[in-house]
Amino acid sequence: MSKVFYIILGILIIAISALYLWPVKPKDFFALYPKRDKPAKDLKTFLSRPVKHVDVDGVRWTYYSGGSGDTTILFAHGMGGAYQLWWQQIIYFEPHYRVISYTLSETVDNLDDTAKGIKAILQKEKVNKFIVVGTSMGGYIAQYLTHIWPERILKAVFSNTFPPNKLIEQKNARLAKILPWVPTVLIARAGEKQLREKLLPAAHNDTLLASFLPTMPFSKKQFLNRYKVLTDKFFPQPDQYVYKRIPVLIIESANDPLVEKPLREKLKALYAGARVENFGNEGHFPYITATERFNKVLESFFHAQNPYVDAEKTLNAYFDARTKADTAALSRIFVSQARLWHQTAEGVESIGLDDYLQYVAKEGPRQARTEIIDGGINGTLASFAVKFYYNDATYTDHLQLVHQGNQWRIVSKAFEKIN
Repeated sequence: MSKVFYIILGILIIAISALYLWPVKPKDFFALYPKRDKPAKDLKTFLSRPVKHVDVDGVRWTYYSGGSGDTTILFAHGMGGAYQLWWQQIIYFEPHYRVISYTLSETVDNLDDTAKGIKAILQKEKVNKFIVVGTSMGGYIAQYLTHIWPERILKAVFSNTFPPNKLIEQKNARLAKILPWVPTVLIARAGEKQLREKLLPAAHNDTLLASFLPTMPFSKKQFLNRYKVLTDKFFPQPDQYVYKRIPVLIIESANDPLVEKPLREKLKALYAGARVENFGNEGHFPYITATERFNKVLESFFHAQNPYVDAEKTLNAYFDARTKADTAALSRIFVSQARLWHQTAEGVESIGLDDYLQYVAKEGPRQARTEIIDGGINGTLASFAVKFYYNDATYTDHLQLVHQGNQWRIVSKAFEKIN
């Protein structure tokens, strides 16, 4: 073969390699956005603030931490996002909350490593319990964090997202096989087409959204790995008490082009006790296109009292008073007309509160490990199952409570000895 052939072949190889590896540079928001309104000014201010870093197993995580307050909000972005995606929510909530927003590293490709990085950020910021707010892929991550750390989650918001499912993988099976071989620039162009033809029309062709989304960092590696994150499986069990007690808010849009109706319905069925806020025809990004309403919905949800926390105060007071034989405290925890039921050799026996208090006083203090097994609240009525693990026996109490004034009180108790 001639020397010319090899020169041409070399040029073709270089050209193909350049096309395949050509990076996609994020665009400048302030060059795209024609207005100098509050969102633009807030974004400029926000982007001028320093970010922080934490290294986990050789992977560098970038995150923002700011604000003030006793309660922390963790914001989790979607598949194409980064920490700054939440700038309007962060600025709104910073005066009264601590806020943390991270960028998922492009090398992370599973939920366990995602949680490991988030855990390192929380440890560095000395945060134990927190509210988690996630959208799209971030909403999926928020569900996972709620699943693995129920004791740390104060409240959870799942916005424009989906539950664990097979539908996404089935729908994108062929595409997922092809994408690793597609040049970055072509993937980026496909994303631009989706933005132009699907995402923006669903969001009233919002100018702010159209200008902001192209500014997000993008690489093929990031895209492929984040797809693996949002299709990584876990098995939530929200009907168990440890999860049931966590207030959940689901935010959805009726015309969301990225989360189909069957997935939205599956999410609501899975978290049957969740509060649901439908934003109508706001598309996939209501936190950008309907910011004021979105922030107010979050604020209302954050401020709402968790009835399970209040009920648990009564239950914990009951545990303490019963093990200490504190009859004065028990008389305040039970209503005066309360009845107690238990099984005897002769059948079911019922006693009043006074007889119960006399029995407790006679028996005296008893050490026991206590546990809330299950519970449910419906308005001002509640039912709970709790256990007392004594050295020589285990008892299960089935308690009915009513909300009176500012506290929950026990109106009836049916108990049984397990062993």
